[in-house]
Formats: sequence, C-alpha cells, structure tokens
Amino acid sequence: MTDGNRNSEAAIATEAAAQRATLRKYALVAKTKLVRLQQTMSKLLPQIRYWIRTGYVASGKIISLHIPQLYSIVRGKVGKTVEFGLSWGITRLAGGYLLATLAQDRGELQDTKFAVRAVKDHIALFGEAPLAYAYDRGGYSVENVCALKKLGVKDVGLAPRGRTQWSVSGSVRDRLVAERALVEAGIGTIKSPRYGFNRPAARSAAMMGACGQRAVLGFNTNKLVRELAGRKGMTLSG
Repeated sequence: MTDGNRNSEAAIATEAAAQRATLRKYALVAKTKLVRLQQTMSKLLPQIRYWIRTGYVASGKIISLHIPQLYSIVRGKVGKTVEFGLSWGITRLAGGYLLATLAQDRGELQDTKFAVRAVKDHIALFGEAPLAYAYDRGGYSVENVCALKKLGVKDVGLAPRGRTQWSVSGSVRDRLVAERALVEAGIGTIKSPRYGFNRPAARSAAMMGACGQRAVLGFNTNKLVRELAGRKGMTLSG
C-alpha cells in the first residue's frame, strides 16, 4: 500500500469519526427534546380529557408544547380579553427610565403584590424608597397604602377604588396621575418592533426573559444617549 493510499484512508477515518461525533451530538439533543415533549404531554393529555369530559378548561392549562411555562393572562381590555405569555412588572423611574421584573409564576406579580414589591426593589437597588410613588387602582388597598408609607414613601399615589379618598391631593395628585400615565407610554414603546419586547423570537422561557430585558436595556440606552447628546447640543436621528 502506497503512502498516498494510507493518507487517503486516514483522512476518511478522521472524517468518519467527526461525522459520528456530530451524529451523537444531534442524537443527544433530539433525545433531550423528546423527553421534554413526553413530560409536557403527560400533563397536557389529562387536561384535554378533562375539557372533553366537562367542557371547561383545566386550571393551569398548557398552551405551548415547546414552552410549557407560558400561560394565559386575563386582561379584560377591549380587543385584548386574554393574552398569552409571561407576566412582567414594569417600573418607571424618575427621568423616564424603565425597570422590568419577570414573574416566576402567574400569581407572583399581581397588581396588589407588585404595587409594594416595586418599591422594595427600588430600595434594594438605590438604598432608599422613592419620595413619591404612583400606581393604578389595581394595586390599591388600605394595607398597601400603609405598607408604602412604612417603607418611606412620602407621597403615596395609589389610585383609589370607588369613592375612597386619595391619600394625596391637589397638585401632588395631578402630578402623580400624569407620571403614572407615562408608564403606559413606556410599555407601548418597548413593545414596538424597534425593541421587540412583544412576541420575541425565543424558543424557551429563559430566552423570552432575556429578550424582554434586552428590549428594556435598548430603550434605556437610547434614552441615555439622547440625553447626553442634548446636553452637548447635538441632534440624533433615527
């Protein structure tokens, strides 16, 4: 056998070994995916049988085979009765910057809980409570107002329910109502195609969380750059 033949056979053997390694890698990935699908289906099939038997959707209904952590979120808004995905809590800081908190489960960031949680997170980040704080009526309760004051919030602007009186009044109330409205504007901005917070191209719950934080980071970065440019008399386009 000539040296040329030996070299050719060695190259073929090396290539075959590389192909076997690649196939083993894909086989492991495929097996892992099948195991996850089997685990999801073991929960989904009983839920389907329950719906067929009773006509009611089972509690905790799985809505995605590939991302079973997703869930339905009742909005009750015109055109958006129900949404599907993960719950987020969005906090707007002084100056218009946003903080995003991803819920670990569907009940973690309910309005009555997040109204206080947001201030606790603020204290953890900055070492003190905000002087003024606003939230819509979903977060209102007498207990929450007292809890926020104990945390150090001077002006508590939780929008009251029914005929309950505000804990702030006059120009302070008007300012907090206006500031609260800007939160919705910020959420609308990060949901735009430019930032991609809404419907991210993600294949896992963890990646959906990363995409959400990336969108908020992009929003805050652009805001910071524009403010710095404004101080220097520069104009940015785009």
